[in-house]
Amino acid sequence: MCPNVRFPSCPPYDGMLRDYVAIPAKLAHKLPDNVSTKEGALIEPLAVGLSAAERGNVTLGDTVVILGAGCIGLVTLLACKARGAAKIIIADLYDTHLAVAKKLGASEVINAAEEDIVKSVMEKTDGQGARVVFECAGSSHTAALVPELLKICGTGVIVSNINEITPIRFIDLMYKEAELRTIYRYKNNFPVALRAVSSGNIKIDQIVSHEFDFNDVQSAFENALHNKKEVIKAVVRL
Repeated sequence: MCPNVRFPSCPPYDGMLRDYVAIPAKLAHKLPDNVSTKEGALIEPLAVGLSAAERGNVTLGDTVVILGAGCIGLVTLLACKARGAAKIIIADLYDTHLAVAKKLGASEVINAAEEDIVKSVMEKTDGQGARVVFECAGSSHTAALVPELLKICGTGVIVSNINEITPIRFIDLMYKEAELRTIYRYKNNFPVALRAVSSGNIKIDQIVSHEFDFNDVQSAFENALHNKKEVIKAVVRL
């Protein structure tokens, strides 16, 4: 949360798509010998998922709902699973994303293009809702559903970036005495993410759906932007 933070690729700072880049040694993290460079490329998004699970205070036995099964939704799933969540329900518009979510350990999946999310979650939680709900879809529509999906005294965490005005019924939060929290990237947990992957507690490489050569970066961005049904996480190889 430092006001002087400089985040590569976030304007006005240039990104990292170059052959070489110099950064302060104290900000560099050596990959363990058993962690591949592909897994290393996913440490940054995993750090987001770990921070989200921490903000939601996910604990052993919790029921969790994750809205969105893209990369951030899936790393949040992995983080919640590692913290001992007993039931993880994940919703998305695409069956391709939901299939990966099931492979990574989701207990239940909801195709939001075919099912009513609130009704389906209530059916799967015996009408109680979830102790923690994560918004990872980046949609004002799904964000507005968070209060309805929470159980009494539950916690909602807005993980994605939502720039639109979002109509939230705060009375739904008040009646449940629920909380609504946010995260801003992550803080100081790259070492934790590296240890989790190195130890095998979190298996992250299955999130990668597409790989592109360094000289084909433009195609990587175009696919990620225009082929959202198939692309879950694209990585660029050097």
